[in-house]
Amino acid sequence: MGSDNTNELTISPENIIAQINVERQGISGHNAVIQLKDFDSFRVTKEKHITEAKPVITISGAPVAAPGNITPITAEGKGGKTALVSILLAGAISTTGIIDGFPGVSVLPNVNKKAVIGIDTEQSASDQQYNVKTVLSLAGIEITPEYFYSYNIRTLPLTEYRQFTSSACELCNKEHAGIHLIVLDGGADYITSVNDEADANEFIAYAISLSVKYNCPVILVIHLNENAGKNGDTMPRGHLGRQAIRKGYCQLNITKDADISTLQVLRARKAGSSDTGLIHYRYSKEKGYHVSIDAETVISTKQGQKDMAANKKAEAIASKIFCPPASFTHKNSISEIMKITGKTASTAKRYLNDMIGWDFIEKGVDGNYRLRNLGI
Repeated sequence: MGSDNTNELTISPENIIAQINVERQGISGHNAVIQLKDFDSFRVTKEKHITEAKPVITISGAPVAAPGNITPITAEGKGGKTALVSILLAGAISTTGIIDGFPGVSVLPNVNKKAVIGIDTEQSASDQQYNVKTVLSLAGIEITPEYFYSYNIRTLPLTEYRQFTSSACELCNKEHAGIHLIVLDGGADYITSVNDEADANEFIAYAISLSVKYNCPVILVIHLNENAGKNGDTMPRGHLGRQAIRKGYCQLNITKDADISTLQVLRARKAGSSDTGLIHYRYSKEKGYHVSIDAETVISTKQGQKDMAANKKAEAIASKIFCPPASFTHKNSISEIMKITGKTASTAKRYLNDMIGWDFIEKGVDGNYRLRNLGI
């Protein structure tokens, strides 16, 4: 699919051989036999000077995104990936590196004001504008910097996605003497099927070629398999997701429980699982964007949510069993709860105790339990 886009950087053995032939013809004036030394530019040795790419994004000091590499962000739908992307973009447009982000998440300051490009294929333009405002708020910037380019291309035909991306990156690179970060939010939308192995491999190769050509990280946002968060699966959708994980610098995976999102660094190339802790965050109405929360708050919040769920469940069961004028002895109450819930006697006793403890039912003078304030 991408082979028709003449502006794209395509890397393949055939193109390499063709380029070598062209270069040798230019020198000798005729077709020359390819020699081993023609491949020296691809050879890696201990003695060869190769500049080590400084990571652009780190988490707890561990590198998670570096020039010449792709880094996939994976999450369920509405899992909190936009919040993380906003923080990364805010850090990338900041010239000081000081933003209202998550503790431990650090983005290399953009001191030279190189281009920062975010391309979205999923959201409406108005939703994306809201996110742009969030990015600016996080960075403490009032007006959109001229080097920050947030594009919405979901109205374009899929066949034009790569051409738009290639052209935009090339022009931004020329305008600002380099690119600091590229984010493709909706990587799966660049191909017709995430399970098409050829298309998936080609697109991942294309994304890598962008990172190499412009010497910057490329962040790919890809959805997890459906219901992945419920069974602990961390593999993103289809062959595209698997290829992104294999070729990626690391995987930034986000799970969500109720209103709390949790970021975890997985499969990092230059960090162990113990090098980066979990980062928890949730939406703040006061600030208008997501903020980090500590582990203790997560524990207490989740416990509170469990208690609330148990409360509602006990109330629903009580209303059904003890619907007026029904009333039951302690023993019969347990039997009725077992019938309604299909639970064991011990669990039914716990439900009954919860109903009593939360004042959903009360014991009347006749010794029977009934809905509260309806006793005789």
